[in-house]
Amino acid sequence: MLKFEGVAKVGEFIKAMDFRPREGVEDSFVIGKVLRHAPARCGYYIECRFDTEGQRVGEEVFVPFGLSPFAEWDDRVQYVNDGAMRMITTGR
Repeated sequence: MLKFEGVAKVGEFIKAMDFRPREGVEDSFVIGKVLRHAPARCGYYIECRFDTEGQRVGEEVFVPFGLSPFAEWDDRVQYVNDGAMRMITTGR
């Protein structure tokens, strides 16, 4: 099993970072609903519901289960519960 393969099931939400967070640089990430697992491609396809850049909302985005050991970090992909998702998208 790859590092983030078991983070979420179809229908659940995940947050996926675009780049490793670092001081002085704004975080870049998407949050979306898992549409399907893609075992052959080793990743998730999500429907983007929130994007820090604002460009991918509504699009289908691929999130890999794992990266090379040198490019990976512990919280690159995280489960997001329904309540947190509502707060993010509606502010309540």
